Amino acid sequence: MDQNFAEPWNNSDAVILVENEPLHVHKAILSMCSPVFRTMLSSDFKEGNSSEIRLPGKKKDKIKEMLHNIYPFPTHITDDTDVSSLLQLSREYQIDPLGKRVEENLLRKQSSVDLLLLAQEFQLKKVVDKCTITLSRMSFQDIRHHPHYDQIEIENVVHILQGHLKFLKEQHVREVRSIKEQHNKKRQETLEIVNAINCCWGYNKLPIRGCTCPSYSKSCGDCNNALEKFIKIKCGELFEHLQGSGND
Repeated sequence: MDQNFAEPWNNSDAVILVENEPLHVHKAILSMCSPVFRTMLSSDFKEGNSSEIRLPGKKKDKIKEMLHNIYPFPTHITDDTDVSSLLQLSREYQIDPLGKRVEENLLRKQSSVDLLLLAQEFQLKKVVDKCTITLSRMSFQDIRHHPHYDQIEIENVVHILQGHLKFLKEQHVREVRSIKEQHNKKRQETLEIVNAINCCWGYNKLPIRGCTCPSYSKSCGDCNNALEKFIKIKCGELFEHLQGSGND
């Protein structure tokens, strides 16, 4: 939305005076979005007779940003948007739809201690839950060393610790399963090597020997050389395999 509210537009019928400058707005929009503005614009309130709302102490750019987000076809909330200011104004003027828009935007942000503290301050439960779950999968020491760690509510610290304990248990189960799978794989590979050695002894089956013997013959030099070479190779594989298993 490109409207700057500096001049009357589309039958605007009210003015917000902030930092001694007017912002031209519509009573219906303000009243529909905010019960606080609705009261200010009612005939029983002093602003109701003048159609002028004075906001002392407020910043013009922050109020304009709020207006951009409550008028139809609002601007997108970006990384440059001061979401803390929007949440403060949303709470002060009870603009619930604006608060929900900001919360939905924060749910897409990466969880952090700073985001958790912001969510705590404005009671954004969904964001708090998301942050505590994500932080529970991080190193708790890193969280404790955050400069504002002491501002995390004790209830949320407990949730992070409980989640961290659960995460460690699940990680332990995964690691044990992985070790068992690796052990079984090594065991199977070892058995295959041993079986290959047993096979050559028990059934006289060897790789091509370079001779015409139909099977292993003790009197054949080529057979004996092939057998010796085969056993050395397989024993070497077995040794390396067992040594690798020990290192694992």
